[in-house]
Amino acid sequence: MADRERYGWKTTGSALKYRNAWISVREDAVVYPDGKTGVYGVLEKPPGVCIVPRAEDGGIHLLRQYRYTVDAEVWELPAGGIQPAETEAAAARRELGEEVGLSARDLERLGNFYTALGHETAEIIVFLATGLEPAPAARERPGDESILEVRKVPLREVRRMIRENHIQCGITLAALNHYLQRL
Repeated sequence: MADRERYGWKTTGSALKYRNAWISVREDAVVYPDGKTGVYGVLEKPPGVCIVPRAEDGGIHLLRQYRYTVDAEVWELPAGGIQPAETEAAAARRELGEEVGLSARDLERLGNFYTALGHETAEIIVFLATGLEPAPAARERPGDESILEVRKVPLREVRRMIRENHIQCGITLAALNHYLQRL
């Protein structure tokens, strides 16, 4: 028995509504636990990684990026999707090199979370990267990324940025929470 059925949900049909290289959207015909019928929209997105790159002095490397979806510049940690046949750790190392231009001697898995449980399937795995050095290859950015600046920020300043709402990316906030709880 699927967990949905155990909790009173029944899926009676499913239709793909949209797909591109990063996401797909489906609509499920459902019977809710109260017996009513309806449509439940699900955004399917593969798992990803978010990396907390900690320098020897405790500073955290952050990115300032332009994000088309909200038409704004935002501060984020390096993050991205896990490619087919790629391990979580390999994805974290690739993203760290591509977005920050660093390699890490050590990676530690801090935990995981789901980005939007009510409608999205994406799971994010959080890594702490230490023993940072410049990556052997130059930073390569895909054409759909608009990284404006990479800056090492002292931890006290990161905490201030969180308090004062200067970091608004949910994935970054959740990953920093995993890290800060570990301290």
